Amino acid sequence: MEEIIKQISKKTLDDLEKAHKLPFPLYYKEVFDKIAYDEKIIDNLNPKLLCLEPSLNELILQKTEETLKDITNTSKDIKQNSKQIVEEIETTDAEELKSVILEFSLDLMKKINKMEEKISSLEEELDKAYKELLIDPLTKVYNRKALEKDLKVLLEKGKNKDLDLMVAIVDIDNFKLINDKFGHLVGDFVLVKLAQIMKTLIRKTDKIYRYGGDEFIIVFNRSTLLNAQKIIERIVNKISKTALKYKDNIIKVTISAGLAQHRQGDTMDSLLKRADEAMYKVKSQNKNGYNTY
Repeated sequence: MEEIIKQISKKTLDDLEKAHKLPFPLYYKEVFDKIAYDEKIIDNLNPKLLCLEPSLNELILQKTEETLKDITNTSKDIKQNSKQIVEEIETTDAEELKSVILEFSLDLMKKINKMEEKISSLEEELDKAYKELLIDPLTKVYNRKALEKDLKVLLEKGKNKDLDLMVAIVDIDNFKLINDKFGHLVGDFVLVKLAQIMKTLIRKTDKIYRYGGDEFIIVFNRSTLLNAQKIIERIVNKISKTALKYKDNIIKVTISAGLAQHRQGDTMDSLLKRADEAMYKVKSQNKNGYNTY
């Protein structure tokens, strides 16, 4: 039983890694290992231990449902109050009419303001949720979905002309060896640190995305080729000279990068394909460098 649990845990993690489904659920491996080594845990295991917290999408959905329910109830109240005021006006003296209408108006404004507050709060949550959908949860750079969204907009402008647009693919050299030697927690640590380094070296107008696994993409918009090359060169040199320390482990990392310049009519696939080819030329030689297609 113990061996089966370990095998399931390892196979699940390996399959997720191959499919670039990140971040890897290392937490579950720890749970599996604890169960395997201590059978008493099975009897006392808190069911919540194996449950995920509600995702942001679930929380937003719940808040949306609650807000819509409140709006519906408020709308019904307003309609009911309106009906009552009409009935009261018909039987109210002229002197009392002003106070009745004033009381109704104040109550109406109070309900509308409360409803607007809930709508405003929901809009803020939706905006936050949308932004987080475009961020890689591990490295906090943009994710693949954000890349597809941004390039779609940029490349639409380049159907009939060349753009001042460069794309770089950055791949960590021998990343599998780092995971094998130090473990996935250290591998995740390396990804986070390299993302931070790259973010400090690009311009505010440039964007960095985690494309999958240990691959990042940098989009240089409104940039010359020379400027993009200088930035990539600085990134390569900075990373190669940086020693990453995780607890008692010192990890030396290098990267290989490929840079491609936009051509008229480029699609996302054609642009990234050239950058990928340039990167693999570096990989096939000495690594720890960059190449321009």
